[in-house]
Amino acid sequence: MNPGAQPGQEDYYRILGISRDAGQEDVERAYFDLARRLHPDVAGGGPEATARFMLINEAYQTLISPLLRREYDKNLGIPVSEQTFHSGPTGTAVKTGPATAARKQDDPRAGAAQRLDDAVKKAIRIADRLCEQGNFWQANDMLMRMLVRYPRQPALRRALARASTGMMRHREAADHLKVACEVEYFNAGNHLLLGEAYMKGKQWQKARDALRDALSWNEDEQKAKADLALIQKELEKSEPAIKRLLKKLSAPMGGGKASAGRNPAGKAAAGRKGPAGDGKRR
Repeated sequence: MNPGAQPGQEDYYRILGISRDAGQEDVERAYFDLARRLHPDVAGGGPEATARFMLINEAYQTLISPLLRREYDKNLGIPVSEQTFHSGPTGTAVKTGPATAARKQDDPRAGAAQRLDDAVKKAIRIADRLCEQGNFWQANDMLMRMLVRYPRQPALRRALARASTGMMRHREAADHLKVACEVEYFNAGNHLLLGEAYMKGKQWQKARDALRDALSWNEDEQKAKADLALIQKELEKSEPAIKRLLKKLSAPMGGGKASAGRNPAGKAAAGRKGPAGDGKRR
């Protein structure tokens, strides 16, 4: 626990394994390294793994936001001057003046993985209700306005994919989910959703690749396995006509005639058996 921290208060710097003056790139690098190893889909799931990752995510969401981080440091008793730190070109801490710091605090684009703040959560909840009512276009318009400020927020991209699917814009849904996969590449659910979007758009090869990515992160993902089996059938059906014709020509010939030839013989045998059976021994 950091000196000056309140009893029971988590040390987010220790959780991510970084120093107090770490820049934003350092925070992101530490978070993605932990996520790659400790995400529940990778670490085997279970209550402990889930709780641990939730704490890692909480630490990341706090320290990646200059405003939340400044407030957190203040609560920990870490001296906060008029100057603050941000990530420089090489990931080192660089001092900025008060005006620059204020702009940085208000900048929602800080960090490659956008923080999921209350405004985004509220917009997603409203959009999901609109989608349930069939108002996919209204939901899409509202979320697209949020996307200008939060272009790489995975949950926002997933919500947009749901709206796009409702509008039957499956390729557009796939484009949103590709961004979610780029940001949360360790999340098997993102790859599964991307695969399903490709399936709805009948892009079987891309769907297969996305579902294989899902299984690479969670080999027990049953939905991905079932979808892969369906894709294999679709790929077989979509084979060129000449290839299907060659398969038919290579099949054994005359099978039906041989079968027909055996039927009379069988009847004859039955006919011979009948009279023999009718004869009674005296």
